[in-house]
Amino acid sequence: MFIRKNKNRNKSISVQIISKDGGKYKVVKTLGTGKTEQEIEFLYQKARQYLQELQGEITLFVNRDDALIESYLSTIKNGQIQVIGPELIFGRIYDAIGFGQVKEELFRHLVITRLYHPGSKLK
Repeated sequence: MFIRKNKNRNKSISVQIISKDGGKYKVVKTLGTGKTEQEIEFLYQKARQYLQELQGEITLFVNRDDALIESYLSTIKNGQIQVIGPELIFGRIYDAIGFGQVKEELFRHLVITRLYHPGSKLK
């Protein structure tokens, strides 16, 4: 059995649990339809939980809010995360020293990162 995201005519996406029996696909259960990425991801997480219950792997105490947060965090990439704390502290020092005159943004990030998390020079 597996989970399928099926595109509908009205541009919504159905989340279904499918089993292949005798070379033919059979819809075991349709969990719902969604148009936004969050709705689809929530239905997908719900389908994963239902599939685990069908296969005997019961997950206890799964909260809807936790499933939404987990589905949102799985879509975030490292390039989208920005640490602000060191920038607030070391950014002021960086500007006070006079390095703020250097207009290269990458240089600023490299200096602040080196101050915040110094590594050995061999690395």
